[in-house]
Amino acid sequence: MHDTRFLLIPAAAFGLLLLGGCGRNAEDAGPKFGTETIGRRDIVVAVEAAGTVEPLLTVEIKSKASGEVLKVNGETGQLVQAGTLLVQIDKRTPRNLLSQAQAALEAAIARRSIAQTQEARSRQLVQSRTINEVDYEKSQLELANAKADVVSAQVAVENARITLDDTDVRAPITGTIIEKLVETGQVISSPMKDFGGGTSLMKMADLTTVQVRALVDETDVGKIEPGKPVTVKVTAYPNQPFPGEVYKIEPQAKQDQSVTTFAVLIRLPNPQGLLRPGMNADVEIKVAERHNVLAVPTVALRTPREIGTDAAAMGLDEAAVRRELGDGLARAGGQGAGSSGYEYGGHYWTFVRRDGKPVAVNVETGITDLEFSEVLAGLREGDAVFMLPSTGLLEQQARGREMMRRFSVMPTGGAKKPAGKPGQDTKAGQADKAGQNGQPAATDKAEQPAAERGTRPGGGDAAR
Repeated sequence: MHDTRFLLIPAAAFGLLLLGGCGRNAEDAGPKFGTETIGRRDIVVAVEAAGTVEPLLTVEIKSKASGEVLKVNGETGQLVQAGTLLVQIDKRTPRNLLSQAQAALEAAIARRSIAQTQEARSRQLVQSRTINEVDYEKSQLELANAKADVVSAQVAVENARITLDDTDVRAPITGTIIEKLVETGQVISSPMKDFGGGTSLMKMADLTTVQVRALVDETDVGKIEPGKPVTVKVTAYPNQPFPGEVYKIEPQAKQDQSVTTFAVLIRLPNPQGLLRPGMNADVEIKVAERHNVLAVPTVALRTPREIGTDAAAMGLDEAAVRRELGDGLARAGGQGAGSSGYEYGGHYWTFVRRDGKPVAVNVETGITDLEFSEVLAGLREGDAVFMLPSTGLLEQQARGREMMRRFSVMPTGGAKKPAGKPGQDTKAGQADKAGQNGQPAATDKAEQPAAERGTRPGGGDAAR
């Protein structure tokens, strides 16, 4: 087995040389960060979500009559006007029931007439004391029952006529047939006492105006309110956006795998019928927009907790930076001016190049599209702001420079041997290592020149 110690030690020493050299060059060069000139631009804040196209009004057509379906006059996708005959059901049974009810009504009317005559005769007889009061009261009761039978018979006739009319199913609205559930020759049964209330025949929808049910994340739903303009795109027409507006935000949230969303209903006109129920839609809700406003890159804005790191990165004193910002730090990091709706912007600070030097200034911002933020106060058009990396990256770079500095000053000739008694020797230990690796033990004198040919304390000279 080969011993790789003598290969690893020079390689490690060479790596330390490179690290030491890089660290020294980085420190000599100093912090250098790019700048961005403040200018004017349009800023649009939009919320994107996915949804599904739905009909604004859907009607399920049911039949209250029972029997064989004789005729179906509609097909899916067909536009029909209100009152159009769609389904015709066998009329024989309802017609027979109507005739039976009419005959029962005639019999009830005849019984009422007879009861009225008997009641009048009984009144005369009781006045002449030919019959007693009990017999007269019976005649009055028979008259009342006859009148009640007439009313019941009239109701039965009306119900039979309604049942007969129900055999002709007509369109309740002007719309498009989106689903057909029966065919000619099918026998349907519609017990009206059931909870369903009849047999479903068709479904119609008014597609002149449709809605999109979009699921918006809870982090964005606070920016949306009814009336906001919306742009809807569907896969079927990728180059044709459809304009609409927010109609309503559902109050109840939906949770799916710990993700909380709210349903936002978007209404949009559909005069040509291009949008159809079930289409997947991508919506873009414009919640705020500003035109030709002063804008600053969002990454250039800093918060108070970043003063120490950013000041060190720029080579400035933290206390001096805080004095430059002054009272603005009390507002920095907070939200903008309060309003009845969503609050945009806030108070931050940034480094600006003034007279060739970085100067810390307070900045008040408005709306932001995450890339640029509207400037309300603190910056002027043409100012050059420094584009510093994130605080985490600056701190990581600082730790890296500190580590390289420590490596550059660390001796590479090996650790010093512990002091022993005069005459003691460590050859026994070296002999043990040599026996394990199959190589002769190296002496102190043999190792010293190798250390001298390596890096010196301070590093970098040998590599250069």
